[in-house]
Amino acid sequence: MLKTIQAQTSAMGIQLQTLALSGDYGDQSAMFVACQNAAHAERLINRCNLKSQQVFWLQEQPQQKIQEKLPNNHWFIDWPNEQALLPILSLLARYNDIYSAKQHTEQKFSLLTECLGEWVVTLSNEGKIVELNAELSTVLGDSSASAIGKDLLSCIKIPSDTAKIRMENILSDLERTGAMTRLPPFPIQLENTVIIVDGFVGSLRNQDNLLIMRQVATWQSQKWQEQLSEQNDPVTLLLINPDDFAKFNQQHGRELGDQVLDEIMLGLTDLLRTADFVSRYSGVVFAAHLPETNEQQGQALAARVRQMLVNTSFTEKKLKLDFSFGLASLDTEQQLGEQSPLELFRRANTALQAARSIGGGKLVGWEPQFDANITANLDRMSGKFSEAPEDDFRLLALQWDLIRLIGNTHSLQIFSKQICQTLTAGMQCEYAGLYLVKNHELTISSCSTAKQNIDVDIIHSWVNANIRLDSLANLIDKPMQPSNSFCQAIVPLFTRSQCLGLILLRWPLGEQNNAEKYSGQLKQVTPNLAAAIDRILLLENDQRRVLIANSTMGDQHELLFESPAMRAVMQQVQLVAPTDASVLIIGESGTGKEIIARQIHNQSALLEKPFITVDCSTIVEHLIESELFGHRKGAFTGATSDQPGMIAQADGGTLFLDEVGELPLDIQSKLLRFVQEKTYVAVGDQRVRKVDVRLVLATNRNLLDEVAMGRFRSDLYYRINVFTVNLPPLHKRGNDALLLCRHFLAKFSQQYKKDIIDFTPAAINLLQAYLWPGNIRELRNAIMRAVILCESKLVDSQHLELQEQGDIKASAEHKLSSNHEAITDETNANIGQYEDISVLLSKLVGIALQQTRLFPISAWLELQWLKVCLAKWGSMYQVALQLDQSESTLRRRFTKLNGLDLNLPQLVDSAGECDKILGHLLTGDSNNLLWSKIETTLHEIVMKKEISQQQKAQLLNVTQPTLRKILQQVLA
Repeated sequence: MLKTIQAQTSAMGIQLQTLALSGDYGDQSAMFVACQNAAHAERLINRCNLKSQQVFWLQEQPQQKIQEKLPNNHWFIDWPNEQALLPILSLLARYNDIYSAKQHTEQKFSLLTECLGEWVVTLSNEGKIVELNAELSTVLGDSSASAIGKDLLSCIKIPSDTAKIRMENILSDLERTGAMTRLPPFPIQLENTVIIVDGFVGSLRNQDNLLIMRQVATWQSQKWQEQLSEQNDPVTLLLINPDDFAKFNQQHGRELGDQVLDEIMLGLTDLLRTADFVSRYSGVVFAAHLPETNEQQGQALAARVRQMLVNTSFTEKKLKLDFSFGLASLDTEQQLGEQSPLELFRRANTALQAARSIGGGKLVGWEPQFDANITANLDRMSGKFSEAPEDDFRLLALQWDLIRLIGNTHSLQIFSKQICQTLTAGMQCEYAGLYLVKNHELTISSCSTAKQNIDVDIIHSWVNANIRLDSLANLIDKPMQPSNSFCQAIVPLFTRSQCLGLILLRWPLGEQNNAEKYSGQLKQVTPNLAAAIDRILLLENDQRRVLIANSTMGDQHELLFESPAMRAVMQQVQLVAPTDASVLIIGESGTGKEIIARQIHNQSALLEKPFITVDCSTIVEHLIESELFGHRKGAFTGATSDQPGMIAQADGGTLFLDEVGELPLDIQSKLLRFVQEKTYVAVGDQRVRKVDVRLVLATNRNLLDEVAMGRFRSDLYYRINVFTVNLPPLHKRGNDALLLCRHFLAKFSQQYKKDIIDFTPAAINLLQAYLWPGNIRELRNAIMRAVILCESKLVDSQHLELQEQGDIKASAEHKLSSNHEAITDETNANIGQYEDISVLLSKLVGIALQQTRLFPISAWLELQWLKVCLAKWGSMYQVALQLDQSESTLRRRFTKLNGLDLNLPQLVDSAGECDKILGHLLTGDSNNLLWSKIETTLHEIVMKKEISQQQKAQLLNVTQPTLRKILQQVLA
């Protein structure tokens, strides 16, 4: 039965579709349904909801007479009878053609609506509203009901005087010309947003006018009214378009065309300033967004760009291109409505179209009379700028917002937060996070979410677990990263050949196309973002570099520095301050350990909480316990009342224990319990009290030596040595001593009302030559004494009463001349020892090569070196000072080398010889350079061996990439 119907319908060009009787039949025009008999058909009609469908019933045994009454549009067909079946099929074929034509028409109408716009308003010849369609009524809300009969411009709010006047001119000219006219983009103010629309307007036959509008973008500006009165810097937009680039692609191919576009982008980026935004829109139009640039400056920059592009030969084929340029500027006196990305873009685009219309190859600046052309019929002046205008407007608005952010703040915290909020809105994503590199790790700077149920901690953990810093360069061209749960883009931030961090964006899983499009737009602004973040970081680092406390902090010295050693210390302070970790500050007396402790407190979340200082070296031994832990009334003779200890006073804040190495052993055991559990028991009390205290400790002793001597508990040492800050002595801080001298000179001159302006050259030589054994405390007192003694405008050497002053003065006079001689003498004395070490290293390499499994001789030698240094100077702290290296780095390296299997019997005899030679080498003054020289000698010996690259890497205990770098250095 069905095969017979299928054959007949196929012959007539009708394709049948098999459906299950489910009750949902969509827009099916007619149905053939097979049944057993009329009763079966009636049951199917009721059960499958077929009453409203047009159904032709096919019985297994067609009957001539049927008694049952069927619903309208239901018929029994005598399907074996061809004469009865063919008219029905012919009728269905006609219905099918009508239905297909209707679908095609609806498709074209939907496409036309999408291109022209879905908001339609009919206007009378006088400009009054006659009719609004449902979509526009929804947008206008309650005001749409009362809009009929009113003037159009009184019903929609255009927050730009220029755009409003332009619309008035278009509507008035429409009455005169009656021509279909393209509407340039213009803003409409809604409740909380400004939407950007364009469209067409034209006359109908009944003298009415039809206005069709399309939304192309939403400008994210929530403070429009507040900013109306603000003064903004001038800004310029330069649009650049290669002339006849479609013909270029046809002639040379798309691949070569893409290469040319990349070279254009690279040339623009190199030529323009760091603050300028260079981007490529969805066509072959390039845009240079020039902030803080007026029209005259923009013309000069545009001329340079034009000269560069015209004179450039692109690709290896040395191809030449002509370019059209459109330039527009917005000056400070113009209203905010005009200082929108839309208005700036409209002007620049109008100028670009003008350059194209006169044959191309020209630079044209926008002029007010250009607006007269927009009422003309559709021609080149009103042609389409881009295939994807909404994307271009979004990119333009994003650049505009970033320019305003970059110029408005110099705080990294504020800038990061604003950037993430801007990206969340502009990129229409669920999550935007800015991660920066700190201490070779990615840390979150700020993030923003579009939904409250997004767990940002999970995202942060994912970043730390899955993104490696050395892989970020691979993501520059491929930011989209696969995931089964969401769409994700990772865009690295590179500037000055340095990776600052990355931006992470996430969208719902179904928005893959939008995610790819938006991530491509983000890539175009990340160079400027990276440059802006880099400038802020440099500014903040510069502000931290010179920290001067205006208050004397209890009449102590200020914190002032320029030396790399102190910059490294302050970087450590910045890292540890926000945490709750205990900090151990090590340094000689007078180096400023308490000031560093205060900096840790001030840069933490405890700034408003108490900072309590306990100088353990000044408290009488039998009172230390009471001072720290407090006591109850009657606990000892003289305890007439309850007294809280320093620990209780520091509750919620920071407790600074200065000179902790002076504590007696019995107090150390009680302090250990406090450090471990943050609990204590007052003297004469049985109750255990708990406090929340951040602990910072300081000492001028080598605590490891104190542990070895039995004067300091080892368990307490390892408890407090969570994070160590090593303060260098003043003579290791370069020019910081002279910087501090001039600071205290100005301070005490003002304090004692003296007109002293500087030091004499002789005094400066003396100050620079002196080693300052008492560090900054001694320096401060010396300058105070000199100011008191000085009666002229310059402090001379006679006013500086320093220890062993005569010897120091003589040293200062020949300081420069003696340096070279000392270095030469030391070099001559060590020539023989360097020859000895070279012979020894050759011997060691030979022993390592004789092994069945190549021995890492470089690691063995480095471990011997560190052991000799430890034997000479006693502690890793002193080794770090003598070698001018980080103590934590040396400790990690020493631990790692000790963990390797470096026991080789053949090297036992050579170990003593090696230790002896290394010990002799360490008698000079250039100890910080010794290991580098030894290591270089070893590299040269290994590289001369006729062995494979893999064997050389094993001997030097390095990877193949590192070996290649070593080879380059040896060859150099």
